[in-house]
Amino acid sequence: MNTYLRLLTLSGGLLMVGCASFDSSSQFNEDVAKSIKERRDYVQVVTKSITPDTQALVGGDIVKATSHYVANYSTSDADKAGLASSKLITDVSFFKNYQKFNSVTINGETIDLENIRVTSETCTEHCVTTQHVAFPFSPDTAANWPESNVRFIFSTTGGGNRVQFSIPKAYFTAANEEAARVVGRRINPSVVANRSETNDKVAQQPEAMVDYWYQKANETDRNAFADWAFANRDSNDVLPTTQSQSLQMMGYWYQQATPSSRKAS
Repeated sequence: MNTYLRLLTLSGGLLMVGCASFDSSSQFNEDVAKSIKERRDYVQVVTKSITPDTQALVGGDIVKATSHYVANYSTSDADKAGLASSKLITDVSFFKNYQKFNSVTINGETIDLENIRVTSETCTEHCVTTQHVAFPFSPDTAANWPESNVRFIFSTTGGGNRVQFSIPKAYFTAANEEAARVVGRRINPSVVANRSETNDKVAQQPEAMVDYWYQKANETDRNAFADWAFANRDSNDVLPTTQSQSLQMMGYWYQQATPSSRKAS
């Protein structure tokens, strides 16, 4: 287990990070989950909000938008037909004289938007309408998305206004990884984007998982983990709470290894 020996030569401090919301410039190696609910047959991850990049394709641009993801992950091999669909929820604000959006085009398909709350309105110098809409977006679709950004287009009736939204794929990948962290191998690895390394064989090897997360970590987290791992190589102490996903995962898998494997070369 050469990774451990390399790690124990490093030094540094524990990095505590947090982020209430994200945008296209954010780094998604940190915790994106706002809440995680674990049930008997599924896990639901609700993400922190993100501000999509927007571009008006037809008509005027919007005032602002925020999105968040509600993703449901089955933990049973039984029929998944009863599992509620995962949804991308967006609050989109525009000037009152604009039409409301009624459809979304994503991945070559156009579907109706679901209005999940009553449309609201605020007026100061100008009156602004805010729609609260959602559409289905599955973890499988996110995992297999072919581009670095997930793009979708909101349209009004007749296409008088069409606005393109763009959210980094990494945002959804991080949500998938949050679910995998909670339920481990109960989630099919195929729904975890960029996680082909973590097949069933690797998932049974704590040493390999430490190395996997070590490669994803930044230098500060690597140093912090090295200090903690060296001090706890003979104990079962838990890594102090941190919002750094890579650091948390290194600590978790290190604790799954046997004391002898921690010291092995």
